[in-house]
Amino acid sequence: MTKTAMMISPHADDAAAFCGGTLAKHAALGWRLVIVRVTDDCRDSAGLTLEETKKRNAEQFIEAAKILGASEVIELGYETDCLADVSLVGLRERFVYLFRKHRPYSVFSFDPYGRWEDNMDHLRVARAVYEALWVSAFDLHHPEHFKEGLEPVSVVERWFFGRELPRITHLEDISDHLPAKIDALCAHREMVKNMFNRFNLQVRAWGRRAPFLEAARAGEYRGLIQAFLTEQAGETASRGGLGEGRMGEAFRLERFGELEGLFRLFTEPIPGIEPVKRSSLDPQDE
Repeated sequence: MTKTAMMISPHADDAAAFCGGTLAKHAALGWRLVIVRVTDDCRDSAGLTLEETKKRNAEQFIEAAKILGASEVIELGYETDCLADVSLVGLRERFVYLFRKHRPYSVFSFDPYGRWEDNMDHLRVARAVYEALWVSAFDLHHPEHFKEGLEPVSVVERWFFGRELPRITHLEDISDHLPAKIDALCAHREMVKNMFNRFNLQVRAWGRRAPFLEAARAGEYRGLIQAFLTEQAGETASRGGLGEGRMGEAFRLERFGELEGLFRLFTEPIPGIEPVKRSSLDPQDE
């Protein structure tokens, strides 16, 4: 049976930027990849109207998702940069519904305990996903879902990422899939140009100028993105001991948390179901 991986992406570019290589690797291995965009990114541009920004970022999100190998994209349509004013319980319910409908084996999300996170949309999504991962298994939470034929579900693997994780438990080798990560992030043209525009504004306020930022703001940014992502992935792999010249992405990957050893000891395989083996969770099986 084909397994499903679901990425909960607060904004269009988060999937590529934070775990694009791992997502592309799952898709290449035959997984069904579902990417959920929570907000509409209607303000992430420079020099465009709200409507044009919303339209272009939606189109570029689909383009990037295809590059990563997504089977399906889901739009929740919340207003970008405004999740701080949205009910956390309401946001959680949307994720519970998606877990029950698509029954993912793995879910990718920002770590609610990640450090140095300054984006409230990231924090709210992380918190809501974290609770939804256990609430989705309760048959007294949102029983209205069951009228559609859905059932309680508990996600097996929880892949948490962030700017700086509280603890790294898993390194994924993405050496063969770094090009897809680069291509996918570069597909977010308006968002990437706006990122460099923000840096350019800050540098100018500092009393300096950076011709490379001005060129990137104009659309000549691929070389910068490629250099940054390659250096980042190489450093991650090097710190984690993946080997010379390898590329990696870091996660706090959990299955049963502190109960992992207990469940490994007192469970047995179900005939006909092939287990997913991860080096960090199943070291003796490697």
